[in-house]
Amino acid sequence: MTNAKFNKRAIAVLIITAMIFVSFVVLIFGRQRTAAFAGSENTVLSKSYNIPVYADRGEILDRNGNTFVYNDQINVLTLNALAFPTNKKESNEIILSLIDLLESKEEEWVDELPIFFDEAGEIQFEEEREFDINWMRSPNFLNLNSYATAKNCFDALKEEYEIEDYSKTDAIKIASVRYNMARQGFSASAPYTFARDVSIQTVAYIKENGTFYKGVDTEIRSSRKYIGDGKIASHILGLVGAISSEEYNAEKEKTDALIKQAGDDEEKLLQIKTAAYSLTDSIGKNGIEHAMEQYLRGVNGVKTVTVSSDGDVSEEYSVMPSPGGTAILTLDIPMQEIAEKSLASRIQAVTDYSAIAGGMTPAGAVVVEDVKTGAILASASYPNFSLSTYYDDYEELSADAGKPLWNRAFQSGYSPGSTMKPASAIAALEEGIITPDSYFYCNGIYHYIDQPFVCFNKTAHGGVNVKTALAHSCNIFFFEAAQRLGIQKLNQYASLLGLGQKTGIEINETAGILAGYDDRVSKGQGWLLGETLLAAIGQSDNSLSPLQLTNYCATIANGGTRYVPYLVSKVLSSDYSEVLYERMPQVAVQTDISEETLEAVKQGMYLVANTTSCREQLGNLEYKVACKTGTAEKTRIVNGVKYEGTDGFLIAFGPYEDPEIAITVVVENAGSGASTALVAAEIFEYYFGTLNLISDVQTENTLL
Repeated sequence: MTNAKFNKRAIAVLIITAMIFVSFVVLIFGRQRTAAFAGSENTVLSKSYNIPVYADRGEILDRNGNTFVYNDQINVLTLNALAFPTNKKESNEIILSLIDLLESKEEEWVDELPIFFDEAGEIQFEEEREFDINWMRSPNFLNLNSYATAKNCFDALKEEYEIEDYSKTDAIKIASVRYNMARQGFSASAPYTFARDVSIQTVAYIKENGTFYKGVDTEIRSSRKYIGDGKIASHILGLVGAISSEEYNAEKEKTDALIKQAGDDEEKLLQIKTAAYSLTDSIGKNGIEHAMEQYLRGVNGVKTVTVSSDGDVSEEYSVMPSPGGTAILTLDIPMQEIAEKSLASRIQAVTDYSAIAGGMTPAGAVVVEDVKTGAILASASYPNFSLSTYYDDYEELSADAGKPLWNRAFQSGYSPGSTMKPASAIAALEEGIITPDSYFYCNGIYHYIDQPFVCFNKTAHGGVNVKTALAHSCNIFFFEAAQRLGIQKLNQYASLLGLGQKTGIEINETAGILAGYDDRVSKGQGWLLGETLLAAIGQSDNSLSPLQLTNYCATIANGGTRYVPYLVSKVLSSDYSEVLYERMPQVAVQTDISEETLEAVKQGMYLVANTTSCREQLGNLEYKVACKTGTAEKTRIVNGVKYEGTDGFLIAFGPYEDPEIAITVVVENAGSGASTALVAAEIFEYYFGTLNLISDVQTENTLL
């Protein structure tokens, strides 16, 4: 074979080999490209969405483990963006049909639009909805001028959602749902809650007509339920409601700050974002529900829904929901019920109905405190309301002249009358103005700078010392002591005993007022010397809450230690395995008032309960008690007519030898302080009955 033939053959082999190699490379490249394209297509068509799973809110129990608040299961209608029509005409028909269905069954749907038609058929903004109105006008939604009217907003809504052809009644209903969907960021990851607590019949109808109700889902969630009729301790327990825009933004600021602090810590960031509030969440509005929100709320979970390229849907929990903790209160349900029923009965029996004619409605309050810890055992305010029907009854409740939503036990300030006298006695004794054996003579009238001041009931008591002055509520004795002390010293001791200031309890309370220079100066007014005498017997500008009076009485009873009152003893995890929060008794002030002073005051209060004004109601109890009554007059002018009422007060403690509880009772327009003693008597009888029970305390699985 010649070299030329060999070279030609070699070249041919090389060419064939090269062609085979190129073909192979092309084939491989084609397959890789096809696989890459297929992967890209799957990426586009396979999507995942994170959907919140709501955690159960924690329960609220009394000190013995009896239930105050628990959860029940309710049916909720939601709109699911994965299946809900994007066509506005079709989706509007579904929305209106749902509204008509619910209204035909007298079931409520979520209606939060801040505009409405008034009786004249004119569109108006709702009052106190400025935040929501501004959002509706904002570039985030309708993009209207800041001065746009309610009609401007409604017209823009009709145009935006293509509801011009509906009646104005139907249009505003559809607009309400559309507004709320937009406000809450309706999307595949944020289903919209259309209605809560719907009947099983409604759920069944929607499922039967699922081909029409596209994207309308039903799910089961928990709802707050209350023992009895929802009225027991309603002012203490408080309410849960849909989070408002203001509340959401306040919580969002907190969340944003935590995210900033977490930096790049992925685990912390996940925890923070999972625990963050959404616009569909509920939140504690007041009372214990608000005070213990961080423990009761729980942490929502996350469900990841994946839709594959061929339409298959799969679900899995990426974060499991964590139920809220169980709050253990200091309240005792049987004592709470007795306090509420006894207070209501007494108010109805003794109210001065001539005062009622002048607009002074029947009302009152009771507070019971453990003198050795500051724990509140019962607290009642009359009139009260039902937590179960609050949202249905709100308009009626808010218009009620008796202000049933107001917690008189903690938030009302009263002129305390003669219940102030033990504090004045302590001031005089501690400052050495008097001794337990000092006597003043009472002839029924006290003259000070040519001004006559009369004794209680215009009675001449003769010679009285501090004990008998308290027993007979002698004004003259305390006028003389106050004149020697001066208002600053009187208020120094009143303040030491916790009067005229917030106690520090977990829920809303009033600070009250101590009459004197400081308060008057803050109002740009002056103080008359003669008013010092009135302040010493609980008149003038003194304004104290029943809670303050109870805490002050407890301080006297226990030997001079003023505790911070409290309502929550602990919070346990939902399975009771962990203590999330625990409150130990907290001393606010160790007053260091002498034993001799306190003994003299307590002896005077003992005489009130057992020998003078309250002996019939309190003198025959199983254990001896001590108390002090008080009355305070008030007037009201209605259409030129003067109406007068007299509030009755009682502070009491017992058993006398080893005090355990202190009680304050206030009955507005009662006529006298002694008339309130029957309420205290019934509470003492219950409590003393428990002292006689065999109480082998279990060391495990027992709530105390």
